[in-house]
Amino acid sequence: MIATYCQNDFLNIFDRQLAISNSCYMQKRICLTALLLIVLQYTLPAQNEFYKLTTIPLNDLSTFKTPAKNWKIVGGASGSFDTTVPRTEKGTGVLFNDFDDKARFKAETNLFSQLEHGDIFLSLDFMMPKGSNSGIYLQGRYEIQLFDSWTVKVPHVTDCGSIYERWDETRPEGKKGYEGHPARTNASLAPNLWQHLEIEFRAPRFDASGKKMTSAQFTKVTLNGVLIHENVVLSGPTRSSAFPDEKATGPFVIQGDHGPVAFRNIQYAMLDEFKINFTELNYEYYEGNFNDFPKVEASHLIRKGKAEAIDVKLADNPNKLCLIFTGKLNLPENSDYQFIIKKIGKAKLSIDGEEVIRTRGLFEDYVISRKLTAGEHTITFSYLKDFSWAPTGMGLYIGKLNSRPQALHTAGSLPVIPPTPLIDVNPVKEPEIIRSFMYHGGKKKTHVISVGDPAGVHYSYDLNQAGLLQVWKGDFLNATDMWYERGEPQVAASMGATVVLSGKAPAAIVADASSPLPDTLNDRKDLLYKGYTLNAQRYPKFNYVYKDISFDDAIVPQATGQGVTRTINISKAPSGGMMVMRLAEGNVITEVTESVFSIDQKYFIQFPPVGKLKPVIRANGNKKELVLELNTPSSTTIRYSLFW
Repeated sequence: MIATYCQNDFLNIFDRQLAISNSCYMQKRICLTALLLIVLQYTLPAQNEFYKLTTIPLNDLSTFKTPAKNWKIVGGASGSFDTTVPRTEKGTGVLFNDFDDKARFKAETNLFSQLEHGDIFLSLDFMMPKGSNSGIYLQGRYEIQLFDSWTVKVPHVTDCGSIYERWDETRPEGKKGYEGHPARTNASLAPNLWQHLEIEFRAPRFDASGKKMTSAQFTKVTLNGVLIHENVVLSGPTRSSAFPDEKATGPFVIQGDHGPVAFRNIQYAMLDEFKINFTELNYEYYEGNFNDFPKVEASHLIRKGKAEAIDVKLADNPNKLCLIFTGKLNLPENSDYQFIIKKIGKAKLSIDGEEVIRTRGLFEDYVISRKLTAGEHTITFSYLKDFSWAPTGMGLYIGKLNSRPQALHTAGSLPVIPPTPLIDVNPVKEPEIIRSFMYHGGKKKTHVISVGDPAGVHYSYDLNQAGLLQVWKGDFLNATDMWYERGEPQVAASMGATVVLSGKAPAAIVADASSPLPDTLNDRKDLLYKGYTLNAQRYPKFNYVYKDISFDDAIVPQATGQGVTRTINISKAPSGGMMVMRLAEGNVITEVTESVFSIDQKYFIQFPPVGKLKPVIRANGNKKELVLELNTPSSTTIRYSLFW
């Protein structure tokens, strides 16, 4: 077993957003959605973010129980978006269901893990060929559906990522299936692309007599980075489960009797119940204008005493206070522990007399990790606030590796804060075009335009480089940071399963075909943006002058919802050197079928043959590029499509 760490950002604990109303905003078709989750990030502990993942080795099938002949270990699987049976290559690292129709509806072809799990976090990559069908059963009983759901507009319980329905043959026709939960949105990618699934599952609970006390629950499910389920309770096993009853533990099962499917990077964390006692808790309450902790003096002490939990309401004056809590934690085992501080004001935390964190900002959350031994540890938590222009509140959580954090404060110790609205733009009848800043590759791009289409296919474009930054499907654009209050940090963000592209300039004039392409063009000297024009359907065409050549660039979503088509018209051949066009960049580029190229198995490029003009795969530093070498003496039109 190989152990790896997965520690996401605790500082942004809750990403839940619930839509309740649509309204017209600033005379644009902007859907203003109020968040109902007032201060959930203040009143509930952080979830599923501190995991030590164990990798299931895929060198052989020994981690599975008596696998049927349809299951194989291979070195890779690949195909085009229209391939029904992917090609495989020799090697290890990929689990592949070599399905044929003889195995259809034969339960013995399902694959059972040796692992028996209760509460679990499961992370994996999967690949679905065109038209294929599979599923993952937690504890062998509760199915997350895997399906080729490419371009589906509204997911059904049979679509990818959905929680499959339960089944009762005694119910009337048309109602035998019940309690299915479709994915909130279709976050699926095209067939034969690798997709990423994360599942946080809470097993049912039973008393000593075996009576079920609480039902199983999918706490959180994300597909390709998009949240598709949260806190979904299951009253019993879903259809075609391996076991009709419910237990505290069970294997996870992969469906093998419906179609081919491939898996890699299967990792898990067994989640623990985590309950500890915060004992011998005492507090001291001070009043004054402190500004910082060294200014707190004994003369400011108002009272002290015992406390049941950390609670800001022990202070009389909410705007001129310092509270210091000291107590003992009896930790169950040697482990990595996290302490999460949420507050409005300043705070500091000491463990066994050592100060481990002192906050600087007034509103930021803070996280500190420490490896601590089993047994008793003294915790001192101090909170200070000496201003009246913001609510008063504080909270402290402790989390153990592979557990849900536990609050050491009362629920009322953190305030209810005003909800932040989600301002999202969604095209209805015609394309939406939004200028903004946008993060790409960890950097803020300042001249970005995003184009959203009613077909649900969208892209973002760097006007300085004529570069495609990203493409995605589903909902269009989150504009909250652009338009809410002061509009900081003035960035927009995509709202679907986003495929990030290189964002580099699409072409450059070089000495010869072997010359490397520059990552960027000088947007004042070499490349000059000349604005955009709209066609009859209101799709933009971006216009440029590059040295002595003019070109325009039009990216149009396909009505099928499969991808976008890009058309670049070049006015003439360069007067010196040759022009090389960069269609894509990646670590691995493969021609999977004639004229269709897979880019890191994240998206496809299709370039229909035009005479002798054909893309070439070549190296550029440590990357691969898919390029066209343009030697034509006159104007040229280049057209290709991206599918994902």
